[in-house]
Formats: sequence, structure tokens, C-alpha cells
Amino acid sequence: MQGVALLMTIILIFFLGLRPVAGIFGDMSTYRHTYLSFIHEYSPVNLNTEWLWDNLMFFCKSAGLNPHEFFLIVEIGYFSGMLVCSFLLMRRNLWIAMLFFCTAFSCYSYGTNGIRNGLSCSIELVAIALLTMGGPKRFGALILMFIAFSIHRSIMLPTAAAIASVLFIKDTKIALRFWLASIFISLAAGPLVESFFAALGFDDRMDRYSSANFNEESQAQFSQTGFRWDFLFYSMFPVIFIWYLTQRRKFTDSVFTIIANTYLLCNAFWIMVIRAAFSNRFAYLSWFIYPVVMAYPLLRMNIWKDQDRRTALILFFYSGFTFFMFFVYYFGTGVGFNGFNQYWWRN
Repeated sequence: MQGVALLMTIILIFFLGLRPVAGIFGDMSTYRHTYLSFIHEYSPVNLNTEWLWDNLMFFCKSAGLNPHEFFLIVEIGYFSGMLVCSFLLMRRNLWIAMLFFCTAFSCYSYGTNGIRNGLSCSIELVAIALLTMGGPKRFGALILMFIAFSIHRSIMLPTAAAIASVLFIKDTKIALRFWLASIFISLAAGPLVESFFAALGFDDRMDRYSSANFNEESQAQFSQTGFRWDFLFYSMFPVIFIWYLTQRRKFTDSVFTIIANTYLLCNAFWIMVIRAAFSNRFAYLSWFIYPVVMAYPLLRMNIWKDQDRRTALILFFYSGFTFFMFFVYYFGTGVGFNGFNQYWWRN
């Protein structure tokens, strides 16, 4: 079945990588314009810049690649990270693991819109997988984390959360309590917390998106602000699953503990800045781990006697939510499937 997973990955790489350049794909037109106007200049290593992303554009542009070919290369990195992570953690059920990744709610958006964030997080997935394995492989994990950071600096958050989960927060109960506390902190002192995290300077986008700096122009680009109960509801299912496995059923798995705690810490951060404009971009810093949190226990841990049936049922509802949102909700509101129709009615 590993061949099925590889074939599915290749199809998605070409399907999304060779998409038409259309404004409905969000930032894709901006990426295209930046690529076409990119000045041929090598960027040296600089921790204050996302130098590796600039160098990727430099080498692709120097090789004479057009924007479609550049997007295809980014897509190869995006889906390859998911495939390698699945192989390292769930190789016996590789194709099912990839189904969890490819039907995740955020998969399409960060393969067509926030492609730099998506590429960075996919590399981070491999780093987290290596980090759970211990030994010399953790050195490789640190290298990959540095590479991911050099593409998108916001990856510092899941990197810090993963390292903290390995070295300090080894009890999932602590991470669960912190996640729950983050809701009350956000409700009581959300804007203050936003300002605090923005002042840390780990990503200048945090300052621009904070509610304090949210102006009418930003409002025109983002449909909803305030406390996003809908996003919180979606983020809650892995938390419930983690609680059920670790606290109710008392399962102990060192790999899952690191994965679960990383998700909880990252999602707690997002909850505390949930009022920020474009908060879905911060939510993705935990949502990219969402498929692993759901798939790893189902494919690697003996939870129920009829686990195959329950896994199929969970995958059905998991992917069903994505299909409902894209094909029913978005089409019903006239938004469409974020450019999906462009594939079939393109000139």
C-alpha cells in the first residue's frame, strides 16, 4: 500500500502545483509577482531574514523556471514532508496516514495560498518525527528545524513547543491544563497577551495582525475577528482525543506524548492571540500537527477491539468535515472552493 500513498502524493503535487495563477487562490498572485520581479542575488545566512526562501527563488529564477514550475517545486516539498513524516511514524499504514494529511481542513489552503508557511511546516513535521526517535536523529531534527525557520520564522513556535515537550513538559496533564487555562486567559486579557507576544518579536507579522493594529483596510481583507469560537471548536477534537487516551485510558507512548504536547502548547498560544487578524495563520502553527495527533494513535496504538472500524468511522467524519466546508458551506455562500473551478473552466 506504500505505492498507493506515493501515487496519491504525486497526483496531488501535480494537481496543486500546476494550478492556474488566479487571485482567488489568495496570496498566489503576490508570490507570482514577487518571483517574476525577484532580483538575481544570493542571500547569505541571516537569522533576521527568511534567507532560505529567498535563495529558493534565486536558484529557481537563475535556472530559468517559470512561476508554474516554481510553484510545483514548492508543492513537492509541501507534500513530501507529509509523506516522510508518515513513513517515519506510521509506515505500516502509510496510505491511511496520508489520507489524514490530504483531507485535513488546512491542507488545500496551505498548498495554494500560504505556501511558504505550508512548506515550512511540512519540513517541521519531519523534524518532529525525528525528534521523537531520540539519539543522533535529534541532531537531524535540529537541522531541519533551522531550515524550516529559514523559510518562515513563525515556525519558531512549534520548534520551541516540540523541544519543551522533549526536555521539560513530559506530562500531558500539564499541557492539557495549560491549554484549558489559555481559553480563560484569552477571554480575560486577550489584547494584553497579544501585545506581549508581539513585543517578543519572533515574527513581525504578529505585530501587524494584532487587534491593536487592526485597521479598516485589514478588516476588508478578513471577514471575522474577535474570539473565534468556530476555530476553537475545530481545534478541540484533538484535545479531547488526547485527554481520552492519556487521562481516561491511561495510555503511555513517548512518541505520542511529544506530538500531543507540541500540539497543545502551539494551540494554546493561538488561543491567546485568537482575536488577531488572520488568526487562522497562527492556528495553522498547531493545525499542521492535527493529522498526526489523530492518525498516530489510530494506526500505532491498540485502543479498541474493533479499531479498524472505528478508524474508518473517525476518518469519515474527519474528512467529511473538510468536504462539507469546501463543497457545501463555501459553495453555498458563493465563495466556491478557493479556485477549484479554475481548473475546469480555465482558458
